Amino acid sequence: MYIEFIETKKLTEQILSLPVAQRERLLKGIEDSTKKIDLSAIVSCRHEFDNKGCACPHCAHPKYVRFGRDKGAQRYKCKSCHRRFTEYTGTWVAGLQRKDKIADYLKLMVKEKSLDKIVSALGINKKTAFDWRHKILASLGADDGDDFTGITESDETFFLRSEKGMEVKN
Repeated sequence: MYIEFIETKKLTEQILSLPVAQRERLLKGIEDSTKKIDLSAIVSCRHEFDNKGCACPHCAHPKYVRFGRDKGAQRYKCKSCHRRFTEYTGTWVAGLQRKDKIADYLKLMVKEKSLDKIVSALGINKKTAFDWRHKILASLGADDGDDFTGITESDETFFLRSEKGMEVKN
């Protein structure tokens, strides 16, 4: 099944251009419509891996086996490259130990709460909150490598060049 997604960068810009009150209403609407979906999305991803519906993220080989647990996530081992991975491998969530706090963190981040307020609300370390913020922002701003489309414009570029100390040739 192929689903087209709106470009993350454009979507982020549009959401951030909304006033805070409208952002909160949008978040509330999303929360109401996805309360049941949040857990099922994680379960379905794990279900897909458990039923061999995915491939190794390192070598794309379709054969792998369950291989214990890693920070609460099911771990798998590829039969081809022998590397281990989880359903979070390759995402910004990979390696996080407090995955249960991510949804609440995102809600507070959308509401433009400061790191200090997020830390006190969630009971996490300030460095953890700082690192999460930068992981999220980096994943939103990640370049997907697509070519330019539409009209592309370029202006003049000037480079400073000094000829001080150079010999003058006639």
